[in-house]
Formats: sequence, C-alpha cells, structure tokens
Amino acid sequence: MSYTLGQAAKATGLSKPTISEAIKKGRISARKNESGVFEIDPAELHRVYPPLASSSSKEDVQAEHFLTPNITAKIMVLEAKLNALGELKDQIAAERDDLRTERDRLLGVIEEQAGSVKQLTYQSKQEPTAIQNASAASVRPWLWVSLALALALGVAAYLYFRQ
Repeated sequence: MSYTLGQAAKATGLSKPTISEAIKKGRISARKNESGVFEIDPAELHRVYPPLASSSSKEDVQAEHFLTPNITAKIMVLEAKLNALGELKDQIAAERDDLRTERDRLLGVIEEQAGSVKQLTYQSKQEPTAIQNASAASVRPWLWVSLALALALGVAAYLYFRQ
C-alpha cells in the first residue's frame, strides 16, 4: 500500500509542498503512476519523517478491522495449543512421580533380597554345621581303621608279653 502526496502529508503532519520538496531533493524516493500521482512507500516516508501518533487513515482502520478476526482466531489456536501443552506437562509430571514411586519400591525389594542372601550365605567360623561334621567323618574313615588296628595290636602285645 503506497501513500499519495496528500496521504503522506496527513501521515506525517507535514504539508504537501514539504513532502514534494523532499522528493525533489532526493531525501525520499517516490514514483509517479500513469496518471502522474506520486506513490510513496510508507517505509521510505517514515524513514525520514516519523508518523503521527494519532494518524489512522480510513484504509488503516479497514485493514485493522480485516485483520482482527484472523488475529483473534490465531490467538485462540495458540491458547488451545498452550492449554494442550500444559496438560501434557501435567501428565508427564504424574508419570515421572509414578516412576519414582515404582523405582523406590523396587529398590526396597532388592535391598530386602540382598539381606536375605547375606543371611543365607553367612557361615560362622566357630560353629561347624551338621553338613561340615558329616563331611569330616566321611572324609577320614582311614583314621578310624588305623585307630582300631592300633588298639588291636596293643591288646595282642599285652597278652603276648604277659605270658
């Protein structure tokens, strides 16, 4: 949307001759259309002359009115997305809390089982178990045989020398 000389004057609060003089001196670039009317780019005009704070042309009001429903619709879409993200954040937080609770429960089970294994594998060095006693007796049967043989020889020698 380009300004005419009159619209540019209204937008800046200056007179038409002032704007025309700035175009002639090259401070503002503008082009003439087929009917000989200046077309001034708003960005080019406001580069040199700041816009008036209260300037709102009829076209600006119409453009704003046209864009308002689009902006409102976009804002509503963004708000819906923001709400969805908030719900997702809450859901993730709840799942995180559930996972922490499950982790703590499993750690308790592991610690309990580790204690049970420790109790099962603990063997006192002072008190031999029945299994250890039985293995000691079965490992050394030759000891019993030699003891019985020595006793028999001793009795035989006693009887032999007593006569």
